[in-house]
Amino acid sequence: MSERIRSFIAVKLPSDLAERIETAQERLRGGDGNWKWVDPKSLHMTLKFLGAVARSDLDTLWKSVCDELEGSRAFTASFRGVGAFPNPNRARVVWVGVEEGAAELAELASRVEGACARHGFEREKRPFHAHLTLGRARRPGAGAGLGAEMKELEQVELGSMVVDRVLLMKSELTRAGAIYSILEEQALERGWRP
Repeated sequence: MSERIRSFIAVKLPSDLAERIETAQERLRGGDGNWKWVDPKSLHMTLKFLGAVARSDLDTLWKSVCDELEGSRAFTASFRGVGAFPNPNRARVVWVGVEEGAAELAELASRVEGACARHGFEREKRPFHAHLTLGRARRPGAGAGLGAEMKELEQVELGSMVVDRVLLMKSELTRAGAIYSILEEQALERGWRP
Protein backbone atom coordinates (compact mmCIF):
# COMPACT_ATOMS: atom_id res chain seq x y z
CA MET A 1 0.00 0.00 0.00
CA SER A 2 1.39 3.39 -1.03
CA GLU A 3 2.23 5.98 1.61
CA ARG A 4 -0.38 8.76 1.85
CA ILE A 5 0.96 12.30 2.07
CA ARG A 6 -1.06 15.27 3.35
CA SER A 7 -0.18 17.85 0.73
CA PHE A 8 -1.02 21.12 -0.98
CA ILE A 9 0.21 23.28 -3.86
CA ALA A 10 1.42 26.76 -2.95
CA VAL A 11 3.65 29.78 -3.39
CA LYS A 12 6.01 30.30 -0.45
CA LEU A 13 7.21 33.67 0.82
CA PRO A 14 10.90 34.55 0.95
CA SER A 15 12.24 34.97 4.49
CA ASP A 16 12.81 38.76 4.26
CA LEU A 17 9.17 39.38 3.31
CA ALA A 18 7.95 36.93 5.96
CA GLU A 19 9.88 38.93 8.59
CA ARG A 20 8.17 42.18 7.52
CA ILE A 21 4.76 40.54 7.66
CA GLU A 22 5.59 39.10 11.09
CA THR A 23 5.81 42.69 12.36
CA ALA A 24 2.13 43.21 11.46
CA GLN A 25 1.27 39.83 12.95
CA GLU A 26 2.94 40.80 16.24
CA ARG A 27 0.71 43.89 16.51
CA LEU A 28 -2.35 41.61 16.37
CA ARG A 29 -1.19 38.94 18.79
CA GLY A 30 -1.86 40.75 22.07
CA GLY A 31 -2.84 38.60 25.01
CA ASP A 32 -5.87 36.93 23.44
CA GLY A 33 -5.35 33.16 23.66
CA ASN A 34 -8.17 32.55 21.19
CA TRP A 35 -5.83 32.76 18.20
CA LYS A 36 -3.53 30.19 16.61
CA TRP A 37 -0.96 32.24 14.71
CA VAL A 38 0.90 30.94 11.66
CA ASP A 39 4.65 30.62 12.11
CA PRO A 40 6.12 33.38 9.87
CA LYS A 41 8.62 30.86 8.44
CA SER A 42 5.62 28.88 7.14
CA LEU A 43 3.78 31.74 5.41
CA HIS A 44 2.52 30.72 1.98
CA MET A 45 -0.36 31.23 -0.43
CA THR A 46 -2.24 27.99 -1.02
CA LEU A 47 -3.26 27.45 -4.63
CA LYS A 48 -4.89 24.05 -3.94
CA PHE A 49 -5.19 21.90 -0.82
CA LEU A 50 -5.01 18.23 -1.82
CA GLY A 51 -5.40 16.36 1.47
CA ALA A 52 -3.93 12.88 1.99
CA VAL A 53 -2.84 11.51 -1.39
CA ALA A 54 -1.04 8.26 -2.21
CA ARG A 55 2.59 8.99 -3.18
CA SER A 56 2.20 7.27 -6.56
CA ASP A 57 -0.90 9.39 -7.36
CA LEU A 58 0.86 12.52 -6.16
CA ASP A 59 3.73 11.97 -8.62
CA THR A 60 1.28 11.62 -11.52
CA LEU A 61 -0.73 14.64 -10.39
CA TRP A 62 2.38 16.82 -10.02
CA LYS A 63 3.46 15.99 -13.58
CA SER A 64 0.05 17.14 -14.82
CA VAL A 65 0.27 20.35 -12.76
CA CYS A 66 3.73 21.08 -14.22
CA ASP A 67 2.43 20.47 -17.76
CA GLU A 68 -0.48 22.85 -17.05
CA LEU A 69 1.87 25.54 -15.71
CA GLU A 70 4.15 25.37 -18.77
CA GLY A 71 4.39 28.83 -20.31
CA SER A 72 3.31 30.61 -17.10
CA ARG A 73 5.42 33.68 -16.48
CA ALA A 74 7.03 34.90 -13.25
CA PHE A 75 5.42 38.06 -11.83
CA THR A 76 5.52 40.42 -8.86
CA ALA A 77 3.06 40.13 -5.99
CA SER A 78 2.72 42.93 -3.43
CA PHE A 79 1.07 42.67 -0.04
CA ARG A 80 -1.04 45.37 1.54
CA GLY A 81 -3.48 45.53 4.40
CA VAL A 82 -4.75 43.16 7.04
CA GLY A 83 -8.34 41.90 6.99
CA ALA A 84 -10.50 39.05 8.24
CA PHE A 85 -12.95 36.42 7.05
CA PRO A 86 -15.90 36.86 7.32
CA ASN A 87 -15.27 40.37 8.72
CA PRO A 88 -13.13 42.07 11.44
CA ASN A 89 -15.92 42.02 14.02
CA ARG A 90 -16.51 38.26 13.71
CA ALA A 91 -13.05 37.23 12.59
CA ARG A 92 -12.38 33.53 12.08
CA VAL A 93 -9.32 34.00 9.85
CA VAL A 94 -6.94 36.97 9.80
CA TRP A 95 -5.16 37.57 6.51
CA VAL A 96 -2.87 39.89 4.55
CA GLY A 97 -4.20 40.96 1.16
CA VAL A 98 -2.47 40.72 -2.19
CA GLU A 99 -2.57 43.89 -4.25
CA GLU A 100 -0.36 43.66 -7.35
CA GLY A 101 -0.27 40.11 -8.71
CA ALA A 102 -3.71 39.01 -7.46
CA ALA A 103 -4.97 38.31 -11.00
CA GLU A 104 -1.82 36.33 -11.85
CA LEU A 105 -2.18 34.26 -8.66
CA ALA A 106 -5.82 33.58 -9.54
CA GLU A 107 -4.71 32.40 -12.98
CA LEU A 108 -2.11 30.07 -11.44
CA ALA A 109 -4.76 28.72 -9.05
CA SER A 110 -7.15 28.18 -11.96
CA ARG A 111 -4.53 26.22 -13.91
CA VAL A 112 -3.67 24.11 -10.86
CA GLU A 113 -7.39 23.56 -10.18
CA GLY A 114 -7.92 22.38 -13.75
CA ALA A 115 -5.05 19.88 -13.57
CA CYS A 116 -6.29 18.55 -10.23
CA ALA A 117 -9.88 18.25 -11.47
CA ARG A 118 -8.69 16.05 -14.34
CA HIS A 119 -7.30 13.69 -11.67
CA GLY A 120 -10.58 13.48 -9.78
CA PHE A 121 -10.06 16.23 -7.19
CA GLU A 122 -13.19 18.20 -6.41
CA ARG A 123 -13.14 21.80 -7.65
CA GLU A 124 -13.26 24.58 -5.07
CA LYS A 125 -16.75 25.99 -4.71
CA ARG A 126 -15.61 29.42 -3.53
CA PRO A 127 -13.76 31.78 -5.88
CA PHE A 128 -10.01 32.06 -5.32
CA HIS A 129 -9.06 35.01 -3.08
CA ALA A 130 -5.30 35.71 -3.06
CA HIS A 131 -4.22 36.16 0.56
CA LEU A 132 -1.80 35.05 3.28
CA THR A 133 -3.37 33.53 6.38
CA LEU A 134 -1.83 35.03 9.54
CA GLY A 135 -3.99 33.27 12.13
CA ARG A 136 -7.17 31.33 12.84
CA ALA A 137 -9.60 31.71 15.73
CA ARG A 138 -9.65 28.70 18.06
CA ARG A 139 -13.25 29.60 18.95
CA PRO A 140 -15.05 31.11 15.93
CA GLY A 141 -17.01 34.24 16.77
CA ALA A 142 -14.72 35.20 19.64
CA GLY A 143 -12.41 37.33 17.48
CA ALA A 144 -14.12 40.70 17.87
CA GLY A 145 -11.23 42.05 19.94
CA LEU A 146 -8.99 42.38 16.86
CA GLY A 147 -11.14 44.96 15.10
CA ALA A 148 -9.24 48.05 16.36
CA GLU A 149 -5.81 46.62 15.60
CA MET A 150 -6.93 45.50 12.13
CA LYS A 151 -8.34 48.95 11.41
CA GLU A 152 -4.86 50.40 12.01
CA LEU A 153 -3.32 47.84 9.64
CA GLU A 154 -5.93 47.77 6.86
CA GLN A 155 -3.85 49.94 4.48
CA VAL A 156 -0.28 49.19 5.58
CA GLU A 157 2.13 48.22 2.78
CA LEU A 158 4.01 45.07 3.71
CA GLY A 159 6.32 44.48 0.75
CA SER A 160 6.53 42.47 -2.45
CA MET A 161 8.12 39.38 -3.95
CA VAL A 162 8.75 37.80 -7.32
CA VAL A 163 6.56 34.74 -7.78
CA ASP A 164 8.86 32.56 -9.85
CA ARG A 165 7.97 29.02 -8.70
CA VAL A 166 5.08 26.87 -7.57
CA LEU A 167 5.66 24.26 -4.88
CA LEU A 168 4.20 20.89 -3.97
CA MET A 169 4.26 20.92 -0.17
CA LYS A 170 3.92 18.23 2.49
CA SER A 171 2.02 19.11 5.67
CA GLU A 172 2.78 17.05 8.78
CA LEU A 173 0.41 17.66 11.67
CA THR A 174 2.07 17.70 15.10
CA ARG A 175 0.98 18.84 18.56
CA ALA A 176 3.06 21.98 18.07
CA GLY A 177 1.34 22.73 14.75
CA ALA A 178 1.81 21.85 11.10
CA ILE A 179 5.32 21.34 9.73
CA TYR A 180 5.67 22.11 6.02
CA SER A 181 8.34 20.76 3.70
CA ILE A 182 8.87 21.12 -0.04
CA LEU A 183 8.39 17.92 -2.05
CA GLU A 184 8.71 19.34 -5.58
CA GLU A 185 8.92 22.70 -7.32
CA GLN A 186 8.14 24.05 -10.76
CA ALA A 187 9.90 27.21 -11.94
CA LEU A 188 7.89 29.80 -13.87
CA GLU A 189 9.36 31.35 -17.00
CA ARG A 190 11.30 34.59 -16.64
CA GLY A 191 11.73 37.52 -18.99
CA TRP A 192 9.66 39.14 -21.70
CA ARG A 193 8.51 37.27 -24.77
CA PRO A 194 7.02 39.05 -27.83
